[in-house]
Amino acid sequence: MDPLILIFKAVSNENRVKIIEFLIQNEEASLETLSLEIEPPYKTVDRNLKILEKAGLVKQRRWRGFVYYSLQDSKTLKYNNKIFDLIKLYIKNRQR
Repeated sequence: MDPLILIFKAVSNENRVKIIEFLIQNEEASLETLSLEIEPPYKTVDRNLKILEKAGLVKQRRWRGFVYYSLQDSKTLKYNNKIFDLIKLYIKNRQR
């Protein structure tokens, strides 16, 4: 499937956009932290992270038995910067 279509499908869900928002503001978070902050059940956050990871928007790092997620380096995928900029604009406009 085309990478752009995967990205649009990934950001078409409110919980996934909330995950990206949280990662924009905090740079990195564990699955447990994301589940507590965003409030859907643990399994829902896990499933959504897998979708975001498949679309190339987030990456994971394992350390001492925990999995930490952060935004995928925008240099690796050309669409990421634009998507993240749109979400930042969304956050800014919502705070007004």
